[in-house]
This record gives sequence, C-alpha cells and structure tokens, in this order.
Amino acid sequence: MSGKKSREIEIRMSPAEAVMTAVLFLAIIGVWIYPFGGNEITDSLPYDGPYEVVKIVDGDTVKLLMDGEVTTVRLIGIDTPESVHPTKEKNVPEGKLASEHTRELLENNEVYVEYDREPTDRYGRTLAYLYLDENTMVNALILSDGYAQVMMIAPNNKYAEYFQELEDEAKSRNAGLWSTGVFDD
Repeated sequence: MSGKKSREIEIRMSPAEAVMTAVLFLAIIGVWIYPFGGNEITDSLPYDGPYEVVKIVDGDTVKLLMDGEVTTVRLIGIDTPESVHPTKEKNVPEGKLASEHTRELLENNEVYVEYDREPTDRYGRTLAYLYLDENTMVNALILSDGYAQVMMIAPNNKYAEYFQELEDEAKSRNAGLWSTGVFDD
C-alpha cells in the first residue's frame, strides 16, 4: 500500500432537507432541458401553424391556407367512406356523414400541422396530423368518434398502435358509423 488513507465523507440531512435538495436538483435539470421561452404551441411541440381551414373536401381531406397558398391536406392514418369520388358509385351516404363530422370539427377553425416521414402522397397532397390545440388531434377525434377506420401506409405510421386502440374502442361502442355497417366489408 502507498500509505494513503481514503476518507469518506458522510452527509447528514433531515428528510425535509433531502426533499428540498431533490426538488432543487430537479428544478435545475428542468431549466436546463426546458429553457425559458414563450408558451405558444409551436415553441414546445413539433407542429407548424396555425393555418386557416378554408375547405372540407371530405371526411379525411381538407384544404388549408398555408404560407399564402391553398394546400390540400390528407389526414394520415385514417380513411373515411367516400363522398366526392369521381366514380359516383363509390360515394355512399355514410361518406357525407363523415364529411359533415369533419366539417363540424374544423369549419371556421385554425389548425396546427404535424408531419410524419413522407410529406406528400402520390396525388401531391400534403400528408399530416392536424391539431386544434396541443392536446387535440383531429385524426384521433375522427377515429374515436367512429367516422373513420385506421389506414396506415408505411412509413407514415407514427401513431399506428394508438389509432388502432381508438378504432377498436369506437367499434366496441358502436360509435358513429360503426352502427351503420359501412365498415363491415
């Protein structure tokens, strides 16, 4: 041995002092991870916007005024019955109900946009999740209310499990269009 003695330091704290030390430590870490700033939705979350909803095309497609241009946005992860398909035979009364439900959610509103991996589809539509506020995703509301089915197209499947849970729950409640049999094919 080298002859050096190791010294241990014992720190004694009351339970109240230990709690206060832990709280102070967490507060310092919190400020380091989440610095002070504005409280706008876009300051803390990965959303763009807000954007004005200018038209409801159908239950899963809308037009937004984005950066001065009208942009067609297809809601990721959901599929509603057809209401404006060019092949008239594909349009069903339930499609009009789904479109009306989306209109009730979005008309005269602004929305925030969250993207997934692929920004557009083969038709040139912007693919997105829409939000009314930081906690209210429109795609999820439409599923939960029973006006859509899950339709995931990889690689845009960020919320696949969550959406499937919402669909299963809506189906079990016979919510919205689940009571009509339109999704039973």
